[in-house]
Amino acid sequence: MEDDLIQVQTTVLTEKEARTIAHVMNEEKLSVCVQFYPIVSICTWKGKSEESKEFMIIIKSTQNKFEKIKKRLEEIHSYELPQIISIKNDNYSKEYSDWIVRETRE
Repeated sequence: MEDDLIQVQTTVLTEKEARTIAHVMNEEKLSVCVQFYPIVSICTWKGKSEESKEFMIIIKSTQNKFEKIKKRLEEIHSYELPQIISIKNDNYSKEYSDWIVRETRE
């Protein structure tokens, strides 16, 4: 359903970029709330194991906004291959859902 709640996850290297993405998502009504926090990532990139400090970003929105969120992240993200993952939320209060749907309507 298009009003199903989702959380879109991505990671960035700097707090400044995390803040920029958060503001863009909210100002463009693609999300109702964006959270970010520091993490450590260990991954394989181009055949080599890399460890880095990053910021995990969680974008709270609705399913019908996913393609716009994805496109916007691809435009403004600094990574060559950004993580853009949508996780559907199956359990939430009606009041919370109503708030997200209301605030992300155009």
